[in-house]
Amino acid sequence: MKNIIKYIPFVALITLNIFAEGSGFRMRNVQPFVLIFTLLIVINFILALVFKVKSYFLYGLTGISVLGALMVFFIPDIGQIYIENIIATMYFGLLLVTIIPPLFKLKPFTFEFSKKRYPESVTKGQQFLKINLILNYLWSVLFALAILLTILRYHSDDAINTIISTLIPVAVLVIVGIPLTTKLPGYLMQKVGGEQIKFKTIKDLFTSMPFGLNKEKAKDVNTVVQFYLTGKEPTIGYLIISNQECSYDDGEHPNPKTVIRCDSELWLNISNNDISGDKAFINNEYEIEGDATIMLKFAEMFAPPTKSKNKKKPKPIIYDYKTFAPNKIKSIVVFDGGYRSNKHSKTSFMVNHFIDGTKEAGAQVEYFKLKDYNIKECTGCYTCWTKTPGECIFKDDMTMFRKKYREADLVIFASPLYIFNVTGILKTFMDRLLPILKPYMLLNEQGNTMHPDRFPEAGEQGFVVFSASGFPDIKHNFDGLTGMFRAWNSHNENTHLMGEFYMPASEMIVQPVYESRKELIKDLCIKAGKQIIEKGRVDKIIMETIQDPTVSKEIFRQQADAFWESLDGKKAYMANVPKID
Repeated sequence: MKNIIKYIPFVALITLNIFAEGSGFRMRNVQPFVLIFTLLIVINFILALVFKVKSYFLYGLTGISVLGALMVFFIPDIGQIYIENIIATMYFGLLLVTIIPPLFKLKPFTFEFSKKRYPESVTKGQQFLKINLILNYLWSVLFALAILLTILRYHSDDAINTIISTLIPVAVLVIVGIPLTTKLPGYLMQKVGGEQIKFKTIKDLFTSMPFGLNKEKAKDVNTVVQFYLTGKEPTIGYLIISNQECSYDDGEHPNPKTVIRCDSELWLNISNNDISGDKAFINNEYEIEGDATIMLKFAEMFAPPTKSKNKKKPKPIIYDYKTFAPNKIKSIVVFDGGYRSNKHSKTSFMVNHFIDGTKEAGAQVEYFKLKDYNIKECTGCYTCWTKTPGECIFKDDMTMFRKKYREADLVIFASPLYIFNVTGILKTFMDRLLPILKPYMLLNEQGNTMHPDRFPEAGEQGFVVFSASGFPDIKHNFDGLTGMFRAWNSHNENTHLMGEFYMPASEMIVQPVYESRKELIKDLCIKAGKQIIEKGRVDKIIMETIQDPTVSKEIFRQQADAFWESLDGKKAYMANVPKID
């Protein structure tokens, strides 16, 4: 019944146009038909009010019909224009339907049509309203075009012209308008921003997620996420995200990549951004089994699009690193100034995989953890330059280290970032290398004043630097360390810098959600190790990629604060922080 009421004005106006055409548009002959069909439309409108039929089309066509009838009976000159252009007037009524409601902050006419294909939680969102406003104004253009196509003259024969002028606008509206209404919303959901939807129930959340997938963010994502939710809304179901599409089904999937176990109310609050999911996970309030890295993308994959803020790419490294002939480097020595074991040291993590690469390429490696050796501090007595040239007054492990340092083809300096530079023991180690230099002054080709190499017969050697930091930035954090080692390069006759490997936001890589970054750094370090042997250099893109924390500073800050808050009051950092291996 309601659908019949909605479409009565269309049928009435088209029929009235036929009678007007048949009577040759003579005012006196058409007036009775205008009166009959207008009364029919008015009675239909009253029925619509009784049956609470909501239709902008019905309202608009009723209004334009009554207005046209008034013109016919009270202003015949304008009424004549109406009866000669009933179909064009009908389209004008539809045009008003698209223009007037938004002016009064009412929902556009397309809303009633498009909402049928989406869950209520989606249609209540700001994004859905914006999309329908776009559709609404596109229909405005189509209805305006239909008016023009209706009044154009196509044929000298009136009957043929009427048929053509009626069919062409209808064809345009069907061919263009229907695909526009069905296909465009899905596309616009990937482009139009809006406020985050607030879900009232878990059912609303999972029902809406397939419609809210951000296809761009889901590119190359192929996974199955199984949920076991308990509490207020116990739910067992799974999401499948594949080929930039998403589906949800109740039950258990036979082979999920990720399993999430959580209280339903907590998961709803996390999904609504009322509670930090990172903080809840760090505090062990829910569990993730399997591939946890999907959680990094989860929020952005199901959030409305935002104005694109181009993520800053790591700045290209502008530095002229030394290149040696392929396979020149045979022997390598590592001086690690860190205090943590391999289970916790992110610097050592990089170094160890770099070494793996060099060994694969055939190099021989010796590794020294400086904290385990006796290294006294330099007193600045210069005895090594005067009384006993090349020999230090202290007979400690530095005697051995200086020899190993100068005989190596490649030296690796490793240190976590301590107050924007190396650790104290590595700095002491560097100070105690003074005896390998002569006290005289030498001006190199770059105009730098330096001390000559005491052992030039050992030939040229390279060195690389590894350091990890808790801060997410490279700039202004590694400046001190970088400055020291680049000065070591520019002020040494035969020792040359070949690469710098700096990992910001390093504490992240022990968290399961950042497993992919950890694996990427591991693979890059292995590749760099092989390159430095086989090619005699390291591609800068490797160093630049390691320097990219892959997360915004704001997200990193929130996660870091939640992590430290979870450790507040606990006895020992090392006992509670996840291990890297």
